[in-house]
Amino acid sequence: MGSNGHDHDGVQCGCHNPIWNALKDSLDSASHSASQPQEANELAREPAGESIIFTNGTIYPLRDGNMDERVEALGIHAGDVVASGTLAAVEARMNALGITYKKQSLNGKTLLPGLIEPHAHIVQSCATEGWLNLGAIDSDNPDEHKNQRLRPTYDWPWLKSTIQGNLPKDNSTWILGHQVDPALMPFQLDPHGLNKLITFHCGPGDDIGNLDTIDKQHPMLLISASMHTAYLNTAASDAVFEKTGVRANKGVLQEAEVLAAIKSIPLRQQLEILNIFKHLEDYFDKAARRGITLLYDAMMDSQSKLVLGAYFLTHPRKLRIGYAAACDGTPEAIGKLPRYQPVSREQAKRFYQGSVKLVSDGSNQGLTGYQAQPYCCEADRPVGNFNFCDQDPTPVTTPDTYKTVVRNAVETGWPLMIHANGDRAIDFTLQAYEAALQGGSALEKRHRIEHCSLLTANTLQTMQRLGLSPSFLIGHVGYWGYSFKQAIFEGKAEQMLDLCQSALNHNLRMTLHSDCSVTPLGPLRSMEQAVTRKMEGIRDAQGQFVRDPRLQPILNEAECLTRKQALKAITYDAAWQCHAEGWTGSLQDGNFADLVILEQDPLDEKVPATSIRDIKVCETWKGGHRVYVNPAS
Repeated sequence: MGSNGHDHDGVQCGCHNPIWNALKDSLDSASHSASQPQEANELAREPAGESIIFTNGTIYPLRDGNMDERVEALGIHAGDVVASGTLAAVEARMNALGITYKKQSLNGKTLLPGLIEPHAHIVQSCATEGWLNLGAIDSDNPDEHKNQRLRPTYDWPWLKSTIQGNLPKDNSTWILGHQVDPALMPFQLDPHGLNKLITFHCGPGDDIGNLDTIDKQHPMLLISASMHTAYLNTAASDAVFEKTGVRANKGVLQEAEVLAAIKSIPLRQQLEILNIFKHLEDYFDKAARRGITLLYDAMMDSQSKLVLGAYFLTHPRKLRIGYAAACDGTPEAIGKLPRYQPVSREQAKRFYQGSVKLVSDGSNQGLTGYQAQPYCCEADRPVGNFNFCDQDPTPVTTPDTYKTVVRNAVETGWPLMIHANGDRAIDFTLQAYEAALQGGSALEKRHRIEHCSLLTANTLQTMQRLGLSPSFLIGHVGYWGYSFKQAIFEGKAEQMLDLCQSALNHNLRMTLHSDCSVTPLGPLRSMEQAVTRKMEGIRDAQGQFVRDPRLQPILNEAECLTRKQALKAITYDAAWQCHAEGWTGSLQDGNFADLVILEQDPLDEKVPATSIRDIKVCETWKGGHRVYVNPAS
């Protein structure tokens, strides 16, 4: 039997990348010659901010989270916001301060606080960017209007032809691909049993999913989109066994064995990770093109910090970076955490640690999120994986081990981000938080639950009582919603997936994130998917994804956000979740002049909700300095 990416132990998703864990050793020689990030911070100075009054457009300052206020003008100087309001009042304030300024007409465009990505993975996403992109989401298309949508065709024939069209010229070079996504390929429904996702394998067996039918000469290593499963053809499987003694199970390696596959790649291909600076440059350029001024890395390890520190010695800072420190929950890891200190404005100008990250389960689309009931499709782990167990690998009550880990982490004083996807993982996380808080409120430290995918009225009430904050991977609805509803969860998806409006109804401060590279960077796209909840993964009679949004069904319309609610989730509330609202997320007087200028107003109902992701970013500013200008503006 082959695998669709659900036959292994451990944590899986963008929050845990075993491929990065395997490749990062190749960076040792480069990292040892680099300064520590703190030294890099001392050398990387902010450019002097311009002195400008913006006017003649639509300006939303979002002061104190007010989504209704519009002002005539905004004045900035020396990297900060000086004043907003009427043009006369802003001019008077700038003059009173003795500021010599120029005016910039917006020419009818819309100015907003810079957009915030509250959960992504920077260095880890860039580690395999030189590999062949075999994902369902068209993230490489140079047309910004296409590269956050599903490819028109994504199935086995497409995968086969794409790989065969990019074969290496010599047989000693491996075929390396990433972002393979079985959950977005056609599936088979079984009204009397379990549904079936496509499975990948090698050797004897069906042609569909058999990697040997693509190419037998070149060793082939493909990594799943949830970044935890490796698929190999026979040539690669034999090479791995010969070098490491690890035998793939019909071409599939579990997470603990992926390291063996990476170490079997020819050294010259392993060392291609040394091009990571180029991939980082592209990553930050893309973030600026999409209006992002603050990016929060959801699982930063020490090696990633070294890489970023070395990168910023010679590259400009186009956005601000906060992070959650990776922690496996062991006493050793918790003991190594620095003493907690609130984020200062000076730290915010550079790297800043705002929280600590724990990962409780896996990925729903990878069939490893930990569930109370089995998946509705074939899965080697029918209820998924939980990462902190005592004796029972599939516990039905919260393991004492997990309660201890969360309690120890809370006692460090650091705010926590806990990854929990499946409904049972969320239940366990709530119980562990409640025991650790001992009657206190999570709001004091802004403790979060990441992805927080499958909720009920009871779990929402508990989150409200405890003061917890969810961050939703809204691409679960937009990209995988149809697969979840039809094949993976069936009715559970309609009732429980990403209950955004219900979260707000329970007075929870929530955000929207990409978990990049699981889904592409793009806060406006996240906004659109939260407002429309269109299931983009539905196919037509020819097996292609339906492109017309009018024909894409809505997943649980009652959970659609309003435009104002969704915009707040990617600006003001995202800053709050990232411990940054004291200096960004709104254009309050004295905040950093981090802003974005859009060609259209995303709150204007004349702009179709299904086109919000297509709104052109004209300019992005960080600290009063323009870091991106659209050449077509």
